[in-house]
Amino acid sequence: MFVSITLLTAGALVFTSAAIQHLNTVSSRGVGFIFTDRATPLDREGFAGRAARTLQNNLESMGMVTPAGLVLLLADADGMVVTGAALVYALTRTGFTLSYWAGINKMRSLFWGIGMAMIAVLTINAMLVVVTR
Repeated sequence: MFVSITLLTAGALVFTSAAIQHLNTVSSRGVGFIFTDRATPLDREGFAGRAARTLQNNLESMGMVTPAGLVLLLADADGMVVTGAALVYALTRTGFTLSYWAGINKMRSLFWGIGMAMIAVLTINAMLVVVTR
């Protein structure tokens, strides 16, 4: 159950990050820019840069958590460790996204580290499921 929340959160954060980046681009470059070939690169400074890096990092995180999450979900492995790691992952990735957008670097790094640790916990548990079944 809670692993599905993790997977949905990862997907929602990618979608939200892409939407925020797009809205920021439209706001700063105008609607006409989205219909160009984008030969002129987007800014990598300020909020525009943070929005782009947030999206990239959320895509990378989703790519790491999805295999483990799917194995655990399909195996119906929702013990206390898996449930806790899944919830902490969802909360910390949300915190990561918000703190990255806001430019709060120490919080962003803390959330990133905790999120990576939860990916490791989920991956180890998924590996144990595969090995023991």
